[in-house]
Amino acid sequence: MKKNILVPSIRLNSLIALEIVTLLIVSLGGLFYFTRKALVEEKKMDAEQRLEGTVQHVDNILLSIEQSTGNIYGTLLEHLDQPDRMQNYCRRLLECNPNINGCVIAFKPGYYPDREQFYHFVYRKNYNSPELVTLDESVNFPYTQKKWYIETMEKGQPSWIDPGQNRDYNLEPVITFSLPIIDHSDECVGVMAVGLSINLLSQIVLQAKPSPNSYNILLAHDGSYIIHPDRERLAGQTVFEQPDIAESPSALQAAKAMTQGKTGDSSFQMNDFTWYLFYKPFVRTPTPSRSMGTLDWSIATVYPKVDIFGEYNHLIFHVLGIVLVALLVFYVLCKRAIRKQLKPLVYLTESAERIAEGHYDESIPNVKRDDEVGEFYKHFQLMQKAMAADVGQKKEQEITQQERHEELQKIYQQIQDDEQVKKTFLHNITNRMIVPAESIEDSVNTLCDHYEDITLTEANGQKDNIKRQSEKILELLSHKFNVSPAEAGKEDNHG
Repeated sequence: MKKNILVPSIRLNSLIALEIVTLLIVSLGGLFYFTRKALVEEKKMDAEQRLEGTVQHVDNILLSIEQSTGNIYGTLLEHLDQPDRMQNYCRRLLECNPNINGCVIAFKPGYYPDREQFYHFVYRKNYNSPELVTLDESVNFPYTQKKWYIETMEKGQPSWIDPGQNRDYNLEPVITFSLPIIDHSDECVGVMAVGLSINLLSQIVLQAKPSPNSYNILLAHDGSYIIHPDRERLAGQTVFEQPDIAESPSALQAAKAMTQGKTGDSSFQMNDFTWYLFYKPFVRTPTPSRSMGTLDWSIATVYPKVDIFGEYNHLIFHVLGIVLVALLVFYVLCKRAIRKQLKPLVYLTESAERIAEGHYDESIPNVKRDDEVGEFYKHFQLMQKAMAADVGQKKEQEITQQERHEELQKIYQQIQDDEQVKKTFLHNITNRMIVPAESIEDSVNTLCDHYEDITLTEANGQKDNIKRQSEKILELLSHKFNVSPAEAGKEDNHG
């Protein structure tokens, strides 16, 4: 019986636990969703700030190179007629600015009548080394085929030339700032090109990574890498030609957005990993007298998913563990509380079952409760007492009715017996009166039918017979009515 009583308690406990679990799932789901969203936004803001700082740092280096080159360039224009001084200008430029990796001053073929091609090329042995190396003029250096020379001569404007993998004389790749050399007749007669080491820029950009496994990239307008931690990607291929990126539509879409100068973020799958990309265009700071030709570069921070959501995932596991323990504790406490709260109902259930079995007069134990359950319990006790009193009264009425029924049954049986005696009595009287009555009838019929032919003697005889038979009937009736019906019945039975 107790097992049946505990079933509603278990069901109620399970129902409450299920509702709490559902509420927690919805609440935690919303919390985790918005936390995840806020985490991405936080990483996005952090990436934007770091990228902006990196852009400012790189731009300061570019500006310092532009200004240093501009200072030497002004002096160079005043001494175009002294070609031997060009080497000194190159060396002085490298000495005054450690960010410059190399300097070339090259003139168009035939500008100096006694020389078919004329150039001076001074570069650092290493990008961070103070040792300078001068390329011998006897070396065939095809500067007229270089991108920085061709574009500058064609445009006649200062510009930054995107890097290429320079294999000449084991020189490392550089970003080139080139100035057209304009003579007194406003004719472009040569190019002054200054190189900025990619290694130096890589140190600056790659050191600004915001997390252990993230990295920064700098992309040119055609999709070629200017800076990337994997040097194999700097071999001349564009981002669209990289096999792993070409297989990821989302990565290609992000790369196209970068080359189009857009700002944004994206996630993509690559090499079985999920990556998050935050990118923005490389915008130079406006400065008086600065050449503001667009660079069309784009800088980005690449996060592996684990760097963004690693701690978040650990937090989820910890929270879920705490929630499971809390739910278990809650379930146990809730079970105890419900059993305590339902104890009066258990008593009521047991009492109701005893009442259903017919034990109306058993008392119900008292419970000290002032809530709705207590009120219900008190009313149930009053109902039980009223029911016990009503049942007792009904039992007394049933006993009285039973006694009356038995008395009435006896009376009815007596009446039935008396009625039977009467019937027997009347039957016996009738049987005894038949013979005298028939004799009287015969005498009467004889007198009526033969009154003309019958003699007086015969008539007197018939008359005497009628008289005798009548007296017999009177005697019989007189005897019967002077005895009780029971005695008459006994006499009849014996007769």
